[in-house]
Amino acid sequence: MARRSVTDRLLDIREAATDLRDFAADIATAAFHALPHADRMAYRAVKNGLSELGEAVKAIPDDIRQRHRTVDWKGFAGLRDLVTHRYFGIETSRLLPIIRDEVPGLLAAVETELRRLDEANEAARRDTQ
Repeated sequence: MARRSVTDRLLDIREAATDLRDFAADIATAAFHALPHADRMAYRAVKNGLSELGEAVKAIPDDIRQRHRTVDWKGFAGLRDLVTHRYFGIETSRLLPIIRDEVPGLLAAVETELRRLDEANEAARRDTQ
């Protein structure tokens, strides 16, 4: 299998983070906490989004992490492990604040890095012409 690029990983994070942000924006806190029993499909989608996000975060190079020190990169990677391996012991009361309060900062950092990479690629194209 081919190794995924940093851009691919950033896009993976953006997709998962956007889905999580959008889902959490439209759900009441009580309804979110009831997901494991009330809407298992939605609950599994949230867990999958957090797992995908965390897996991609693990592949982000240190230079990007250092430029965005306010993002808890290690925490997102650890959350992936928790969500993936503690199938029945996840406290939804801890997930919603992460999705609502921390995912937007991660998403902003990712958008900044994607713009930075686009600008660098554009400059490289201009230099080769």
